Amino acid sequence: MANIQIKERKIVELHPHPKNEGIYGDEDIEQLAQDIERSKWVKPLIVTPEGTIISGHRRWKAVSYLGWVTVPIEEKEFTDEIAELEALLLENANREKSIEQKCREGLTWEAIERTNSRQRQGSKGFGVGSTRDVIAKRVGIGSGINYEKARKVVSAIDEALLVGNLAKAEALRKKLNHKSVNAAFKMITSIENTSETQHSETQHTRMQWILAKLGQKLCGSVWIASNDRSRIWEKEELGSFSMDSLPQLGIRDNAQKIVALIDVVWLSGDNQITAAFEIECTTSIYSGLLRMADLVALVPNLNFPLYVVVPQSRVEKVKKELSRPSFQALKMNQKCNWIVLEDLSQEWEAIMKYGTELDAINRLSDSLNKIKK
Repeated sequence: MANIQIKERKIVELHPHPKNEGIYGDEDIEQLAQDIERSKWVKPLIVTPEGTIISGHRRWKAVSYLGWVTVPIEEKEFTDEIAELEALLLENANREKSIEQKCREGLTWEAIERTNSRQRQGSKGFGVGSTRDVIAKRVGIGSGINYEKARKVVSAIDEALLVGNLAKAEALRKKLNHKSVNAAFKMITSIENTSETQHSETQHTRMQWILAKLGQKLCGSVWIASNDRSRIWEKEELGSFSMDSLPQLGIRDNAQKIVALIDVVWLSGDNQITAAFEIECTTSIYSGLLRMADLVALVPNLNFPLYVVVPQSRVEKVKKELSRPSFQALKMNQKCNWIVLEDLSQEWEAIMKYGTELDAINRLSDSLNKIKK
C-alpha cells in the first residue's frame, strides 16, 4: 500500500475543478467555516499537481473565508480528465446531497460512460436498457423512471436559468429538493401544458386578426365570433373589426346560429357570406369540421367556400377527417379547403398589398379534390 503524503500548499495556488459547481452548485460554507475555526483542523484536500481540487471544494472555500494561507493536501495524479471526473464523483459519494445534486451527478456519470463506451469501441458498458437504472441506483435516486423524471426537471431548471427566469428555476428547485421528484415533475408538466395552451391561444388570436384584416380588404365586412372579440393583437381588439350583429342571411335560424359561432366570416357589401374560416391550432379538428358540416346539411346549396386553418403538423389529420364517409356524403371534400397556418403567416402581407379578389386566399388553400387532380 502506497504511503499517503500530506503536505501544506498555499491556498492561492489551488483552483476548483471546472465541473464541480455545475454539479453541486455554489454551496453555503458558513457553518463549515465555523466548525473549522472552532476545531482549528481541516481534512486534507485531494488535488492534482497542477492545483485542481478533486475533493474538498467546500473546505477550500471555508479556509479561504477564514483567511488561512495554506491548507493540508494530498496530491494525486490522474491519467486523464475522465479519471479526474470519476474521482470527483466518487469522493463525494457519501456526502449529504440534494436530489438536484444527485441528478447532476447522474448526468455526469452518463457523460463519462458515453466517453468510455467510445473508447471501448462500442461495447455495451452498463448494458442496453439498463443505464438509467444503474445510474439511478448509483446516485441514490431510486428507480430509473424516477431518475428520468428528475433529469427532465433539472433540464427545465437549466432552461429557465438560461432565459433569466429565476423565479421559475427557484420554484422548480424548491419543489424537487424539498418535496419530491414526482411533485416537481408534475409542476413542469403543468407549466408545459399551460405554455402550450397559451401558445395555441396566441396563434388563434393572431390568425383571427390576420383574417379580419384580409376580410376587410378583400370583401368589405367581417364577422368574428362574439366570445373572441375581446382578444387583442397588435394593440387592436378583434371586436373592432367585426360587425356589431350578424345580418339576416336568408337561411334557417339554426343555420344562422351556426354561422355566428364560426371564428371568422367574410361578407360582401350586400351582406352575403363570401367565405368562412375555422382556426384549429390544437382543439379538435373534428369539432370544427362538424360545425361546418352541420351548416352544409342545413344549407345544401351553400355557395361560399369553407376553410380550416391549421398548422402544417395537423394537415394529415384534416385529410383523415374529411375522408370520413359522413363528411364525404355531404361533399365536404369539395366545399371545405384547408389553409396551412405557416403559409398564411408568410403570405398575408403580400395579399394585403396586392390582393384584390377572394381568389388570392383560395390560391393558398388545398383540398382533397385538388390533391386528386
